[in-house]
Amino acid sequence: MTLQIECEGAPRDLGLAQGRACRIDLERSAARRSIVEKLEDLLPGGSAGRRLRDVKRHYPHQSESMAGLSVGAGVSEIWLVRQMDADGEPAPMAATIQEHALLARGCQGDTLIRRSRPEGLFRSVELTHPWLTSSLIGVNERGLGVAVSCEVGAAVEAPAILLAQDCLERFENTEAAVEWCLNRPATGPSTVFLLDAAGEAAGVEILESERRVLRPSEEVLVVGGRSDAAELAKGLRDARPSSVSALVLLVAAGNSAAIDPSGPELFVAGERFSP
Repeated sequence: MTLQIECEGAPRDLGLAQGRACRIDLERSAARRSIVEKLEDLLPGGSAGRRLRDVKRHYPHQSESMAGLSVGAGVSEIWLVRQMDADGEPAPMAATIQEHALLARGCQGDTLIRRSRPEGLFRSVELTHPWLTSSLIGVNERGLGVAVSCEVGAAVEAPAILLAQDCLERFENTEAAVEWCLNRPATGPSTVFLLDAAGEAAGVEILESERRVLRPSEEVLVVGGRSDAAELAKGLRDARPSSVSALVLLVAAGNSAAIDPSGPELFVAGERFSP
């Protein structure tokens, strides 16, 4: 059964709650670092140190959450920054607006279900890794769904995965979130998918030197591992709004999670969750 946690309050409080809930697993993971990695963590001028400074500069809420996560789990912020690239491969993602708007993302590795209740901002439910302050896929109380896929790179700037949580906390609709993703500092290659309760879907592709907006082709938007993304898209098309069980079966059958923004609900491992 996937771990479920609830995080509430100021940004640091959100991170503290997650760190305390995941402390044992994160301490074990951090202890497996190589000698070289441990030495690099002590160098403030290293790539991870520079990335941490960039996160603090451009994403103050999430840097505060990361500080809380560090304290709660007993691991360094430098180590947490390194884990932002832990997925390695870009994840398959698909969105469909045929009959019923749905969004899905393939997910690998250790994950948890997190209900976030940030002070003065929108509540959300998300699937994420224990070491991330942002989410892999999630939906907020207003029905905005977000999924993000990132490739591993050598960049030292703040990674685009942080955009997901910003959008969930701040926006009700796709177009406002698209503008945010087009203009906030973030490094790629990465893709953010957005889908709102009105059925408006879009993606933002973030490359090294440019960004572009992706729109659905034939009412379907796919990215990542193309064959896997196509399978996700087919599953979403087959999951009719009159049959929630079909969507539950889709995510129970493989390593994926799905969003129904009209609920709003998140579907993971044969279960459904609301913000």
